[in-house]
Amino acid sequence: MRRTPLIAAVCAVAATVLAAVPAVASASPSKSDVVELPISFEVANTNRTAVPCASDGATHTVRGTLVAPREALESGDAATLYLHAVTWGEYYWRFQEVPGYDAAHQLAEEGHVSVTIDRLGYGDSDRPAGYGTCIGSEADVAGQMVDALRSGDYALDGAEPAAFDDVFLAGSSVGALIAHTTAYTFGNVDGVLNMSWGDFAASPFTGAALTDVLARCALGGDPGADPGYAAIFRGQQDRFYFSSATPDVRAVVPALNPDPCGQLASIPAAVALDVANLARIDVPVLVVFGDADSVFLPPAAAQQSLRYLGSPEVTTVTIADASHFPLVEANHLDAVAALDEWLDRNGG
Repeated sequence: MRRTPLIAAVCAVAATVLAAVPAVASASPSKSDVVELPISFEVANTNRTAVPCASDGATHTVRGTLVAPREALESGDAATLYLHAVTWGEYYWRFQEVPGYDAAHQLAEEGHVSVTIDRLGYGDSDRPAGYGTCIGSEADVAGQMVDALRSGDYALDGAEPAAFDDVFLAGSSVGALIAHTTAYTFGNVDGVLNMSWGDFAASPFTGAALTDVLARCALGGDPGADPGYAAIFRGQQDRFYFSSATPDVRAVVPALNPDPCGQLASIPAAVALDVANLARIDVPVLVVFGDADSVFLPPAAAQQSLRYLGSPEVTTVTIADASHFPLVEANHLDAVAALDEWLDRNGG
């Protein structure tokens, strides 16, 4: 019975000592330590992959944003290059119209360097002719950007370009198909992040949308768009994009961007080669899917994950109540946490 007062006294002393010790600074940078700098890459729009599709072979500029903790940018340890899906732009990864949805900034606060870009044909990047770019050339361009991040051979406004020791390649939907093609063709990435691409489980909704847009491409593209550009899932944006997204997010997500028809037309061939070559990807892979994906129906994530036979580690994460684009859904922070944990574990 006499031990109880003694324990209480020890606890009281410990509490007093701990209260007197200054708080240890968090390892995560504050918002003021995060930099967002315009970045650009000069690339050759060539196709050195096995995907049989045409590109214009010209030199183009890909533009985007580097989002990083200042110290991480200076150290040059690791960076992740993010490729967006069809109809989107780099803003998928940096969605700033509603507070709390900027994944790149949130990852920077956790210590990670993100490079988000508009792929060729989208946003601020150069716009080749509609049939002047394809999945094969996009994978080639992505491989060139990975090499540039390793060497520091890119343009960065506001800081000296860093040469990163490790470079990870991430893609949303078709962006992940491009990332796969880059990884198994060039072997120059340290990890692959697949958000919502399933080679094996395309829904009838998806098949009908691709058939529809290729018919419009055959007629020259969508009215009002550049020649050879047409938006897949036209008139079906809500079903394509959302499941549990809040009304304020739905209200401000931009309308579908028209896609280069050459990229859309080359998807089937790229998928066939992806199925045949996934086992050649020999780096860690993260697979993130929503459980309400209307494009690749469950169990697409499990089916896709089983095919990375050459990877030393495959991590699969399912986001509840999320459709094809988890980063704009109600549980978007779960998706950000999955990226953060995986990058931490793999040195990103």
